Amino acid sequence: MKIADATDEELALYAQRGCRESFAELVRRHRKKLLFVMQGYTSNFHDAEDLVQETFVRAYRNIRKYRDKFKFSTWLFTIARRLAINHFRQLKRDSMYQASVLENISDVSKQAETPDFSLWSLAQKLSSDQYHVLWFKYAGNMSIKDISRIMGKSRVNVKVLLYRARQNLAQQLTSSPRNNCAAHQKMPKQELYNE
Repeated sequence: MKIADATDEELALYAQRGCRESFAELVRRHRKKLLFVMQGYTSNFHDAEDLVQETFVRAYRNIRKYRDKFKFSTWLFTIARRLAINHFRQLKRDSMYQASVLENISDVSKQAETPDFSLWSLAQKLSSDQYHVLWFKYAGNMSIKDISRIMGKSRVNVKVLLYRARQNLAQQLTSSPRNNCAAHQKMPKQELYNE
């Protein structure tokens, strides 16, 4: 039997036995539909692409768990839906945390009476990677994906760096009295690249 003539369920069973071509055919058949559905969930093409890729990775890793009494497409779209739900939960947690940190930073900035007070001068005390990830995210208004490419780090690593940088900056803001801050100047953009 030709792979192109097989049903999705037959292809999944072949894939369970190690046939990579069968799984590749399943990807070919369902990629566009899955991308369309994920765009509906995320309203962002790049996030949708990432979720589609992750769906197929999870399906491939767990293909042995598939049972042919269910339609393959139902099984696949269940995986996709769960990933989309987790994606939204993570976004919600991240946005709530960012709002909290930015609110704290805003409060401290309002309290600073010296005209030369600068959050970037405090950020310079962070590690080089933490400073850069903050700079790219907030001064450069870049996405995690773009920062990842620029810094040559994984997206997860960039998110961890960003989390730690925010934590450390928030700690500096709350632990050091503003009177102990020497006269600081904003760091020019060109210094960002001089390491």
